Amino acid sequence: MSSSKNITSLTADTVDNSQDYARRSWEYYKLKAFLHTSELSIILVKSLLYGFFGLMALILLSISLALYLAEAFDNVVLGYAAVGLVYLILLLAVHFSRRQLEKKLITKLSKSLLNDE
Repeated sequence: MSSSKNITSLTADTVDNSQDYARRSWEYYKLKAFLHTSELSIILVKSLLYGFFGLMALILLSISLALYLAEAFDNVVLGYAAVGLVYLILLLAVHFSRRQLEKKLITKLSKSLLNDE
């Protein structure tokens, strides 16, 4: 009878430990998901803010450069065309280096989101 009580006790302890492990694992993964969601949200908000203010600055600087070049060329159309040509060259440079940019972005995101600290 004593071995029957030991087996019952061990079974009950095992069930309790398994339930405790499952509960703690669930809490751990919920916290980990919250952490990664928080990091991603912060990165997204910062990127949107930097992007918005950077775009506003770029627009104003582009207009200023176009007006300056228009004055230098004595032709408004040439000033704006020159600025447009600069952006076209930058666009082509980004297009031809997109694979390297994608690799860097994936590496940075994987380090940030898959960090198992």
